[in-house]
Amino acid sequence: MIYDVVIAGAGPAGITLALELSRAGLRIALLESGGEAFDPDTQALYDGEVTGNDAFDLTAIRLRMLGGTTNHWGGHCLPMDEIDFRRRPLNGMSGWPFDRATLLPYYARAHDWLRIGPFDYGRDIGAGLRERDFLLPNEARLETVPLRLARGPLRFGDAYGEALAGASNIDLQLHSNVTGLALDGDDRMAGVEVAGLDGSRRRIEGRAVVLACGAVETARQIMLANAAHGRSFGDAGGLLGGCYMDHPTAGAGFLHLAEPTPVKAYWNFGVESAEGTPLRYLWRLSDAALEAEGLVNAQFFLIPLSDDSAERAREREARRADRALRSIAKWATGRPDRGFQLSQAYCDFITNADSFAAQTWTDTVHGGTRARRLLLKFESEELPEPSNRVTLTDRRDALGLPLPALHWVPGATERDSMIRSATLIGQIAGAAGLGRMELEDYDRPFWGTTTSWHQLGTTRMAANPREGVVDPDCRVHGTRNLYVASGAVMPTNGRANPTLTILALTIRLADHLKAEVPAL
Repeated sequence: MIYDVVIAGAGPAGITLALELSRAGLRIALLESGGEAFDPDTQALYDGEVTGNDAFDLTAIRLRMLGGTTNHWGGHCLPMDEIDFRRRPLNGMSGWPFDRATLLPYYARAHDWLRIGPFDYGRDIGAGLRERDFLLPNEARLETVPLRLARGPLRFGDAYGEALAGASNIDLQLHSNVTGLALDGDDRMAGVEVAGLDGSRRRIEGRAVVLACGAVETARQIMLANAAHGRSFGDAGGLLGGCYMDHPTAGAGFLHLAEPTPVKAYWNFGVESAEGTPLRYLWRLSDAALEAEGLVNAQFFLIPLSDDSAERAREREARRADRALRSIAKWATGRPDRGFQLSQAYCDFITNADSFAAQTWTDTVHGGTRARRLLLKFESEELPEPSNRVTLTDRRDALGLPLPALHWVPGATERDSMIRSATLIGQIAGAAGLGRMELEDYDRPFWGTTTSWHQLGTTRMAANPREGVVDPDCRVHGTRNLYVASGAVMPTNGRANPTLTILALTIRLADHLKAEVPAL
């Protein structure tokens, strides 16, 4: 059987794409490496090397199971800002090949899949909030902005499993690992080669192939195909695998408040929109301020702290719990930290790791007391640097494929932007009488940042094949029918958590394929 579209990866992008295309009557093969539950042997296929800022493990950052990484995400959803599309990256790389308005209708449709209410990110969407619930509400340079949380958080495998099973034109195949892309002629994919950990192998043919398997794995699959067929698809400019981006995160500093401050919207975790979507409020510098100062985009979480010794002890316990969760993920794939022990209950726990950590943090530092100081935790835009890249190693996984190596080094421009941004926020707060800023010490390896668990950019989008890997329709340059549905295509990443943008791009791709596939 020849399918209309073969989709590799059944995370949020793959599931959304399959269901969108099924509504148009196309025949879909949806391939998922894992099953419906977490399996350590399958998860180990994400193994790889990390150099540079190696504060994370490739086997922990993504999940190989139905629903993908939504099985351990925090549900944070928000769109990218206008400046992210209007301004080229500060290092001179190319930016988005279309404006923000192009994505707006797809953002709105993505909201339906994420079940997060209407597409509205105005400050005043929080039900019952008043101006007094915000800090510096009338300061033009420092904006209070909400993010929406997919309630639950939303696990795509659970949420859409019945829909997938009920669609007669979707063939969901679990435990199916793509091991190669089959070529038909000079520029057309005939389908994919698939293998299971049980030793089974087969070919699945399709008129179009979509890689929806994350930034590292997507780049690896295209590299493997190029090596196997002697091609250079998507690599005319040497950027395949390059320009890897995350959102470097760390503390920007402490805002010591002039007066003990009661609960504000930023740390009130009971705030919802009028239709009942949970919200969280953040600070960001305005587009005008970012352009005037030449700063990268960033968002700042305001985490209230107390001078009470008992509360400070609980804060330390929360941080230890967060580190323990990351060690659990390593243990599950046979890479335990020295001395680590855990019962078999882990497999019931891993799929809730992120939400558990978030709730632990909330319960320990919120406490309902008046805040005397605020930790400003940033998540920063990262510039698309070609040197931050995925390559292949000589080591092999259980299927015989070369393992990836990721080199990731958050740069000096981003570091300097965070120092200057925190300084500006401190100046604004001081002038308003809100408090004084104590900057964090950045004299540490990679300035103390860790990952936000957002893998982006390795098959970046560009109209010119020498500036990117895929074109504005997410088709790999040099091919007729190979596409990418992933944050891998993002040429810049702004400040926003990427899931909403990934789904907007995926739905846009679905509309393109509905028109394109019948002609292939």
